[in-house]
Amino acid sequence: MRKLLLSSVLRFVEAVVLIAASYFLVTRMNFSYLFVGNVLLLIGGALLFEALFIFLLVFIEKWREKKRAVLGRIRATFIVIFVADTMIRLTGVMNIYSENADGNYFSLAQQEKLDSWYWVHTPNTHVTNKRKEFLFDREVNSIGLSEKEIQEEKGDKFRIMAIGDSFTEGVGLSYKESWVKQMEKRWKHYNVQTINAGIGGSDPIYEFALYRDKLRHFKPDVLVLTINSSDITDVSSRGGFERFHADGTAGKESPKWEWIYASNHFFRMILHRLFDYDTNLVKGTKSDESMQTAVNHIKEAISKFQQLSAKEGTEFLVVLQPAIQNFKNGKYSPFFGQTELGSYLKSQKINYLDVSNTFEKKGTSVGNYYYPLDTHFNKKGYALFGNAIYEKVEKMGVLK
Repeated sequence: MRKLLLSSVLRFVEAVVLIAASYFLVTRMNFSYLFVGNVLLLIGGALLFEALFIFLLVFIEKWREKKRAVLGRIRATFIVIFVADTMIRLTGVMNIYSENADGNYFSLAQQEKLDSWYWVHTPNTHVTNKRKEFLFDREVNSIGLSEKEIQEEKGDKFRIMAIGDSFTEGVGLSYKESWVKQMEKRWKHYNVQTINAGIGGSDPIYEFALYRDKLRHFKPDVLVLTINSSDITDVSSRGGFERFHADGTAGKESPKWEWIYASNHFFRMILHRLFDYDTNLVKGTKSDESMQTAVNHIKEAISKFQQLSAKEGTEFLVVLQPAIQNFKNGKYSPFFGQTELGSYLKSQKINYLDVSNTFEKKGTSVGNYYYPLDTHFNKKGYALFGNAIYEKVEKMGVLK
């Protein structure tokens, strides 16, 4: 009995050391060494189950004759999990966006906890991110935008501000090649100044808070808000305006078990397929009810944008943007809520543009307008997208 108890304790200590080492490698090294962390985690997990079983043998004598067989099954189970995890890892079916884009795990859950109400880059920094298909490289201004410093007085310039996520920021191209800056170049004879207020990962709720508190005093003549399918899923996960806390922070804490999710792709599959977690590690966000709530939150944000714009004499334009995931054999299927948003904008007499028709006309060649891995627009895609907005603003007759 004493021998069994000692064996159980030794295995338990070994398990704790290995699992702690896995946790340290994954979390303290900024989600690096994930494969090594996974191996340590699985070995530690097997030892933990062995320790528990051997501890039970101290009290249940009739199980002792099955000790070798049970320990063999425990080890075989964890070997199967390791093989399954390795196969899933190699196929990439459980990869998150950043792993497909640049090969590294980026915590979507940890970025959700903000120390302010504003989803922006760290002000006055240089942001660079080497991805498989391009280099993202930007200088960040004092507000946290990948834009030059904005002078408060605009003089006789006609200001057009674009606000949205990474598709507005222009991820995939240089600052000057973004569709926002290309419009400024085309409207040079109108003395147009464009302001790119797009931030990768943002959504209309964060964008309204940023515009209301940090950007509206720049007095844009036209405000362009872009919305796509990722905004629906982001708001479904983050919630509406209740995400903003009285202490000046926003968002929610990431779950304590994220390091296991980062390390083990088999665990990811169980969470996504059986427990309905999304890649932000929030449960139930893909249900129709949750997605519909997100659409309602976005309609609320649009209403707030419209009211503020009308009050300050700013022309407001909403652009609904297609993602490559919504195309199949060249045919476009609207993202959840897209049709409803279009009807809402029309009923509220808000200027809007649905660019999906422009891309659907490209038929089966539409994939040539997106990066295959990253799925952002490529140069052709941004040019097509920007040209549609350019023509819409021209038709609005607001340029002076």
